[in-house]
Amino acid sequence: VGATDSVNASGDPVKEIMELTGGIGVDYGFEAIGVPAVVDQAQKATRRGGTMTVVGVGKLDQKLELNALMFPLTAKTFKGSMYGGAEFKVDFPKYLELYKRGKLDLDRMVTNTYTIDEAVQAFEDLEAGKNARGVIVYD
Repeated sequence: VGATDSVNASGDPVKEIMELTGGIGVDYGFEAIGVPAVVDQAQKATRRGGTMTVVGVGKLDQKLELNALMFPLTAKTFKGSMYGGAEFKVDFPKYLELYKRGKLDLDRMVTNTYTIDEAVQAFEDLEAGKNARGVIVYD
């Protein structure tokens, strides 16, 4: 996908990214966990004129604080993405068919499975950060 390096986010990822890029920043920054502080890190690590995309879904009451001058002064593009802009009625049947034929490996993305009786636990685990991609199975 064009990534040349990875950064361990447990330290100071913005500082590390700036060191890796000679102080320029990345062309494309992504936030994928729905945490406002990480949105801020991603936009700070994105270069002037770069594109920052929020993929993560936060809580309904979460707010983002952005500096109003950031956009005109840095010429950055800030956008959101849900399923990569897929057209649900067209694309999802295609994805399902690819999965059924073994051409799209989704199983390794599942971090835990729950029965319908465990649905409350699934959401509690998600909120507690214990489960990134849980699936409720309706068998």
